[in-house]
Amino acid sequence: MRIGGTSKLGAASCSGFVYGLIGIVVAQAGLVCAQSPPSSPPPTQLVPNAVKSNLPPAGKAAEKTADKPAPSKPPVPSTELPRRFTGRPGELEPEEEDRLDALIDRFIEHDLGLRHDPKAVQEFQKLGVEAIPALVRALNRTAPLAQRCPPAMIAKKLISLMQRVEDVEVLDFIRREVGAGVRSGPNIGFLDSVRVNAMLRKRELLSRPPPPTKSLFPAEPQEKPYRSPGEKP
Repeated sequence: MRIGGTSKLGAASCSGFVYGLIGIVVAQAGLVCAQSPPSSPPPTQLVPNAVKSNLPPAGKAAEKTADKPAPSKPPVPSTELPRRFTGRPGELEPEEEDRLDALIDRFIEHDLGLRHDPKAVQEFQKLGVEAIPALVRALNRTAPLAQRCPPAMIAKKLISLMQRVEDVEVLDFIRREVGAGVRSGPNIGFLDSVRVNAMLRKRELLSRPPPPTKSLFPAEPQEKPYRSPGEKP
């Protein structure tokens, strides 16, 4: 009986010691957890709703940027002045003279009935004073022909253009070159008509009064003569 009582008492003492150790460990673990602050998730950057509503979606913004055309630069105005012609030979390039000769030849072929080319007639009628040397050459080429229509039309065009000529040297060129090398033929009268009109146009230009010259200094205003109050006008 004694021995059994003693064993029961020792078992009870051992179990109490073990439970005491467990309590101490649990208490220490609770103290450590209480001292260390709970881990909080990383703060997130908040964007106001007003800003969010104004921001376009990333995909659409990229599409709009890609579709937007690059700003075009305004055209640079040309500083070249338009060409002005007087009718003197040498004002055109050789290639331009060749184009005029080809155009007048097309007109002559149409006038002779060799080809149907109404466009050549329209372009022939639009010729300006720059075509005077080419028309003089064409008139000399067609003067020996038996047909009268081509030289008549070319002479008429030359006479019409001479009314726009303001350079007497152009008129001297026409009088000198028209009929050069043509001795005879049925169309001599057209050549004489062109030369006479060139002479008349030159005479008209030379008879014009010279243009007034502008003085560099303005004219002084004339003072009115003094008149006394009692003087009668």
